[in-house]
Amino acid sequence: DNGPDFRSETFRRSCLAYGINLEFRPVKQPRYGGHIERVLGSLLKEIHNLPGTTFSSIKEKEGYDPEKHAAMTKSEFEEWLVTLICKVYHQRLHSGIGMSPMKKWEIGVFGNADVQGVGLAPRPADRLSVLLDFLPSFQRTIQTFGVTIDGMNYYDEALRPWINAKDPDTPDKKRTFVFRRDPRDISVIWFKDPDLGHYFRIPFANLALPSMSVWEYAQAKARLRQEGRNSVNETEILRAISELRTHVEESQARTKRSRRQAQRRKEHEKKVTPADPLLHAPSTAAPKETPAQGDGLLTGDIDVNWDIA
Repeated sequence: DNGPDFRSETFRRSCLAYGINLEFRPVKQPRYGGHIERVLGSLLKEIHNLPGTTFSSIKEKEGYDPEKHAAMTKSEFEEWLVTLICKVYHQRLHSGIGMSPMKKWEIGVFGNADVQGVGLAPRPADRLSVLLDFLPSFQRTIQTFGVTIDGMNYYDEALRPWINAKDPDTPDKKRTFVFRRDPRDISVIWFKDPDLGHYFRIPFANLALPSMSVWEYAQAKARLRQEGRNSVNETEILRAISELRTHVEESQARTKRSRRQAQRRKEHEKKVTPADPLLHAPSTAAPKETPAQGDGLLTGDIDVNWDIA
């Protein structure tokens, strides 16, 4: 795809580090994307069978109320979609190739009587590093107080050896380092030590600040601007975040927007991020209650711009 996110320098460098060659589809020549469109079409057929789908057009909807029939939260839908792709789509017969996608992959990797396989690629030793290497990155110098990103200060002892470090190629300038951040939880950033080649977790310098997503942070700053505050500091951010969360909880039952925002915060509070993808195993203590209709439930098909994080 030719989207700007795939053309960014950060993405290019991440792909280069893993031997991934970027080849872009020719612009305004849809035939080059036919196989991708077919996959999406196959998935949408399954998705439109889910309760709560908004279908692809108003005509198809025909008075159907997605809000009333919605049955899954965002996390539940993600699990359903991964199961559909891995355990159904990859395993069933594909008419275009005359076999299942999984079988086609096995032939390409291991080969058969007619095809020489390319062999299995080496598995990365550290899954965490792979995930972090593709997060949004920031170039920053390291000061005595740590690092500042979007007005928020971060510090950890892992930064101490690099405070005010000089650029090895230009000694009269300070050295910049790469930091990565998960938009779903900006309470920490990740610093890759250039000597050790290892990522270190760098939290907020002010540990009183709560975990928050980049979207919550933007809302808090917007609230402070509305109040006419010329400067934004961490104490005010903490107050604004608390006010916003209280407002969402009080309004949860009244509007669809606030219901979605409340659900989004619940997902963030699970602290399941690329840094800790398996941090919290599902509870087996008691079955979950069926959520009330419309309460933080996911509606819409795959090509809708959901207001979720």
